Amino acid sequence: MTTVTGAFGNGLTTPVWVLQHLLGILGIGMWAGQAGGTAVWQVPAAAVTAALAAGFAAQMGLRLPYAGPGLAASLIVIGSLVALGVRAPAIVAVLVAAVAAVFHGHGLQGPPLYWAGFAAGLMLVACGGLGLSIAVTQAESSRGVRVCGGAVAVAGVLDLVGVI
Repeated sequence: MTTVTGAFGNGLTTPVWVLQHLLGILGIGMWAGQAGGTAVWQVPAAAVTAALAAGFAAQMGLRLPYAGPGLAASLIVIGSLVALGVRAPAIVAVLVAAVAAVFHGHGLQGPPLYWAGFAAGLMLVACGGLGLSIAVTQAESSRGVRVCGGAVAVAGVLDLVGVI
């Protein structure tokens, strides 16, 4: 069995192994899928860029107050947007996704290869959320995607109260 190791491998797997990152970035991908149009690529790209910028800033010593509760709040906000089927203009969706992603990148540190792997992992997870949104909508209905968004919001509440 081959495993992904090293700095790149650690970065690549972080968005999958950390539940909050997985759910948050999947939620961002699902919301982008619901929005359609240019948001399909702009929202995930903004999220990845913001997460990387926040991680670099943290690595250089900039601290973000309330980063833990902010991470949980980002799950609640993104999950609620998906659950409610909110269709925001692309610029608003990009800004919301970027602010949410700041909390996903802030607590991480590593060498350049870690960041390359982390960016690739975030994009893969966001694309997974986008694909989930499209597949569930075509196979079932938009209600299925909304239920997934509700699950992300509930996970955010559970994280906020310390259950997960």
